Amino acid sequence: MDCVVLAGGVPQEGDPLFEYTGAKPKALLNIAGQPMVQWVVDALTGSQKVERIVLVGLGAEDGVSSPKLAAFLPDHNSMLRNAIAGVDHVLEMNPKARQVVMCSADVPLITPEMVDRYVEQCADPSMDIYYGVVDRPLMEARFPNSRRSYVHLSDGDLAGADIFVINPRVAHTNRQLWEELVGGRKNALKQARRIGFVTLIKLLLRRLSLAEAEERVAKAMGLNGRAVLVQHAELGMDVDKPFQLEICRRELGG
Repeated sequence: MDCVVLAGGVPQEGDPLFEYTGAKPKALLNIAGQPMVQWVVDALTGSQKVERIVLVGLGAEDGVSSPKLAAFLPDHNSMLRNAIAGVDHVLEMNPKARQVVMCSADVPLITPEMVDRYVEQCADPSMDIYYGVVDRPLMEARFPNSRRSYVHLSDGDLAGADIFVINPRVAHTNRQLWEELVGGRKNALKQARRIGFVTLIKLLLRRLSLAEAEERVAKAMGLNGRAVLVQHAELGMDVDKPFQLEICRRELGG
């Protein structure tokens, strides 16, 4: 299947990574001699499950390369609009596409094998969206100083992974709710409040299970979704803070 890489966004003053980027896109942060996004693109290029890559938020002049790169799309100034532009372009290339991989540009530790394993877990095309999650013990065993944010559920603490599989035809469904949920993606309480009061209370009391969370989100958004418990913490090791950037630099040798 095809993959959309979300590489938009330039850190502004006040952002923890502002002084590291020099008013350039976050995706171009240097890690071990090459842009952060290139590590992601290299993993997708080596994946047996990814056919073509659509890069959103950068241009050909930014130097990202891959034999699988099919298109560069401009930054649409929001993660959701970038995602929609990407999946719409995939549908232009292949109107019959039933699933699209979506990955952020700030998870440089992923590998082709991790991508393949994740996609294999998302084999049922009747699902509208698969959302990767990482179990806290796995994340903290692999990256004890990563300081990830976790959703506290009755059956465990989970961090979001930065890779999805989505039915491209649902990208325009319930646009306003998508905007609000994506805007609050780092804040589980904000997301729960938007979905409903009962969901919020259960989350606060740690009585909300992963299965019930899936059911409530599906009902609120009118789609079939499934959380995928990923086997590699690297899929959730995104770069939002300077110390996380340094973790990735150490891992990749530069």
